[in-house]
Amino acid sequence: MSADVAVTRFTSGVQLALMLIWMAAASVCADAAAATDDELHVLPADSLAAQPVPASVRGDVEDALIGPGAARLSAPPPVEFPGAEAQIGFLSPQRDEEWVEGAAVTLRWASSGPISQVRIYYYFDRCALGGKARGRFGALVTPMMPDRGSYQWAKVPWMDASGFRIRIAGYDAAGNLLASDERGVRFRPRELVGIPNNCVAVIKRQQRLYYYSGGRVQRMHIVSTGRFSGSTPNMRPGSRDRRRGAMGKVFRKAPSAWSRSYRVNMPYWLQITSSGSHGIHATSPRYYGRLGSPASAGCVRQHLSDAAKLYSLVSVGTPVYIF
Repeated sequence: MSADVAVTRFTSGVQLALMLIWMAAASVCADAAAATDDELHVLPADSLAAQPVPASVRGDVEDALIGPGAARLSAPPPVEFPGAEAQIGFLSPQRDEEWVEGAAVTLRWASSGPISQVRIYYYFDRCALGGKARGRFGALVTPMMPDRGSYQWAKVPWMDASGFRIRIAGYDAAGNLLASDERGVRFRPRELVGIPNNCVAVIKRQQRLYYYSGGRVQRMHIVSTGRFSGSTPNMRPGSRDRRRGAMGKVFRKAPSAWSRSYRVNMPYWLQITSSGSHGIHATSPRYYGRLGSPASAGCVRQHLSDAAKLYSLVSVGTPVYIF
């Protein structure tokens, strides 16, 4: 046999083998395509559901994992979601807000949980006398009322303090206290609206003296003004009286002054008329019981301790107002 004939026969054999392989593969694909859904192996739904592990098997598994006799981990307790927590808080007044005597103000608040009614009240420490406390005062703004989120206080009363605390308490329908909040509020008597940030002011109707610095009350004292009407004149910077001269500022100050008319010593003297007819000064201990009531011949009397504090703070030229 020649070489060419041998090569031809070998090539034909390879082609025949490849053709047979292709035909077999085509037959398998055709059979797969002809298969119906019923012929496909699909697990029934029941077999897909999780089945409990028998206790004996579970114990064997746990022994294998953590050792025989070891403590088993108990299932975690169910998670509980309690109802909304009772909370209440002021929206107004703002912190450190100032309220003026006689003004109408609106209180606003937000609450959550089972709060259905509220009560609002205020309290303050009374103006001290000579550095000694005089107790606390408190009163209702409103008795128990529905939780509406706001309340208008028709008229802020006079407070014997430079500031006070206002408090709101939230209750459930049965009257049980659930939550509360409070704010500090600065207080300004109605006469003192518009006065300068730095001055001394005296209100005769309340027998109180205020020292303002930086727009805030730094000192508040119980005083005695003139026991007779007009004996302590109203004044402001620039005011003038025919007999008393210019008025309305500190013209002079002295650690001690002598009254020729009444022959008494006047410690911590702050002269408030140009003639020297009137001043702010300390009184004698025997008159301390009269502080808070009109009792002087015309000057503004104070407790010795209060007078010393004021004297150290006030300089000559400080504006003085008496209402």
